[in-house]
Amino acid sequence: MSDNIELRPTRLEDLELMLAWRSDPEIYEHFREQQEPLNWEDHVNWFINRPPDRHDFIIEYRGRRVGSVNVDKKDYIGVYIGEKSLWGQGIATETIEHVCDILERAEFYAEIHIENTASQNLFEKCGFKKIDEYNDWLKYRR
Repeated sequence: MSDNIELRPTRLEDLELMLAWRSDPEIYEHFREQQEPLNWEDHVNWFINRPPDRHDFIIEYRGRRVGSVNVDKKDYIGVYIGEKSLWGQGIATETIEHVCDILERAEFYAEIHIENTASQNLFEKCGFKKIDEYNDWLKYRR
């Protein structure tokens, strides 16, 4: 991973910025379990009650928080860059590759909305292959 990008565990003090990112319709439009802006109490409750085998990281770019990546207990990866001015800069690509390296799972998965071609291209660039399609979702595996 480049010197410009670092990952660190998500902390309580990150939630306000994450709430702002995740309340932007351009960011949550392709999320599986979110169709509207979040509210603060639900967001904090989610964070406090996350399963212990879930990994949530803040992506820092040049010392600034710019996005989030997570891996759940079934080895599904989710990523978003909340700072839209940095979309297309390769930050998510480096992040996914790094997470796959450090967590050392046999396989990783991603569920991507069929209209989210940017994420499809991102995960394919990281070595994920489409293995299934159901409703409006594509399942990828690496």
